[in-house]
Amino acid sequence: MFRYSPILALSLLPVAARQTTEDLIFSAAIKEFLPAPATFMPEKKVELSFTPDTPRAADASPAAHPEAYARFTEALDEICKLNVYDFCQPLRIILEATNDEFAVMSWMEKAAGEGKPAALQFVGDRRLSRIPRDKMNSPEVKAAYDMVRKAADAGYDPAKVNVCMCMQAGIGTKKDEDAAKKYMFEACKGGNMIPRYKWLQMSGRLATWDDKDRPEVAAEINRGNHHVLFYLSSKATTPVDRIAMLRAAAEKGNPEALYTLSALSSEKAPKESFILLKEAVKLHSADALFALGTAMTDGDPGNPILREAGVQHNDVAGRQFIKLSAMMNQVGACFWLGSMSYHGKCGMPVDKERAFRYFDHGANQGNATCGTAAGIMMLRGLGIPQDTRKGLYYLNVAANSGVPHAVIMLAYAQHAGIGVPADSKAASKTLQEAAAMGQKRAYIYLAYITAKGGNKLPADPKMAERYVRMASLDLKEEARRMYDKLMAEGWSPEP
Repeated sequence: MFRYSPILALSLLPVAARQTTEDLIFSAAIKEFLPAPATFMPEKKVELSFTPDTPRAADASPAAHPEAYARFTEALDEICKLNVYDFCQPLRIILEATNDEFAVMSWMEKAAGEGKPAALQFVGDRRLSRIPRDKMNSPEVKAAYDMVRKAADAGYDPAKVNVCMCMQAGIGTKKDEDAAKKYMFEACKGGNMIPRYKWLQMSGRLATWDDKDRPEVAAEINRGNHHVLFYLSSKATTPVDRIAMLRAAAEKGNPEALYTLSALSSEKAPKESFILLKEAVKLHSADALFALGTAMTDGDPGNPILREAGVQHNDVAGRQFIKLSAMMNQVGACFWLGSMSYHGKCGMPVDKERAFRYFDHGANQGNATCGTAAGIMMLRGLGIPQDTRKGLYYLNVAANSGVPHAVIMLAYAQHAGIGVPADSKAASKTLQEAAAMGQKRAYIYLAYITAKGGNKLPADPKMAERYVRMASLDLKEEARRMYDKLMAEGWSPEP
């Protein structure tokens, strides 16, 4: 069960260093080329506001909220009518009716059972995500594919793209290139920009910066396909070109472009950054909802930049933004909500069982940080029944995804003998791997187990002090405080 290879994690470190350099270049470019936000904001925006918090519904099922469910299905019908993939409004209806983010699937599954194409696509798409290779044609996957196929055959273009991809890869159905092309071309005829963008990608016509000059790509740019523009921004060869493409995509209403411009301008133009962020929220960017929500809850109420940008401290609306973002599968929001629920912060009550659900949901979306937190809770039985086998599995997945703290937690399991034989000598080696990945706190835990000794590791107080001094090079006085607390209270990690 105990498996860990640090190769992937170590290989990521040089990339992170390069990204930091690129961020500085982009910030400089933005300072020069970012126009006044009001001159290029898209016209069609939806204001988001929330009523005060209400207690979580005792019964969050759609049957318990018939009026809200009727509005929910009307919103789904509107999505299908417009042929868009934007579920913000129906998700918001669920949240306002129940204040329960985990009610989403029961509402969507009921609507799917009633044949609502948008709901069929939503449920099928979520079930088709992150499929193990050995289950690509399991009964569950075939059932999910059938749901997406029904949505596609009902005329919902985003579902036609899913069907095409499933047919090409043989997910839930047999491979059929001809049928796949038919579904994709039907989707492209519908006027939706996403299918045409996906077709360019899947056909190899849109892969590099130079592809912008291809006739098919140029035609989509001329049509105002902001998905193509945003993709090209990621392939730009200079900061100036990237900013130009991001601006062009933002002008056409691409929420991801607005969010990216906001992030890139945060250092050099913080006021403009928040203005852009608010515009991205109005276009339902999950990343922007999370970022603005945290600024409203965690930010300093007296910050002049926030005040000047019109971002008011508002715990209620901020939490609702973050919850809505989590319902849209923004994994950072899942981690934030899990942390606040676990510790009882930002107006959220202590609820460790719910905290685990947030962490577990984020982990199932592929977020290794959420996986680490969920793994710790399972490993120690914190607020949930202890499951050492599954906890170690989660931590192994996170460690192999490059999360140093997950490596530390695997060392903790070795040291404490949780799920594996107690072996502090092996734990020492694992902690040294975490330290080599840049996690300086690993030296504190090395100092602790070295000072204590036992489980095949000789006690060595002098070496323990050396480890504390090594940690102090980066952690300063915090290193000594952490070590003294460990020696006094023991090692009992929490997420």
